[in-house]
Amino acid sequence: MVTLLEKVGIFCFKVKKGQEFNAAESVATRAELKGLDIKTVLVTEIQGYLFIEGDVQDIAYAIENAHYIGKQLGRVPVEELEGHLIPTPVIEGLKENDIVEIVDGPFKGSRARISSIYHAREEITVDLLTSSVTIPIVLHADSVKLVQPSEEEEDEEEEPVF
Repeated sequence: MVTLLEKVGIFCFKVKKGQEFNAAESVATRAELKGLDIKTVLVTEIQGYLFIEGDVQDIAYAIENAHYIGKQLGRVPVEELEGHLIPTPVIEGLKENDIVEIVDGPFKGSRARISSIYHAREEITVDLLTSSVTIPIVLHADSVKLVQPSEEEEDEEEEPVF
């Protein structure tokens, strides 16, 4: 006999890399149109995977013939996903002298070096690498993605004490 707990849960599916959002949108749309018992469709920073919470039969119906979705990898306990459910501010991963790519605004696609960080406002000041003249540009931290961390981390290794 199958219990209710075995029928409902969070299930992981393999998805074509880079198509996670398209697959999630497809599943969510189909679930909404057909009135399926799907509570959540979750895309995380883990590329190539999609997490769907709901009734296993409804999930199977929702992903039937869906583009980009491969095989079901199994049930996932919510404890394993907790770290992916709490968003961390982008600014926490950035440091001065990091090389970033601007992903929003008029300088989209340009690379820049971070010259200063304002944690309270989640803003950074960058200098464009492609410009011959140093022009400081203030951007929101969400407008950039890290391309190359600063080399200071490698130099900060502790020297052995004799």
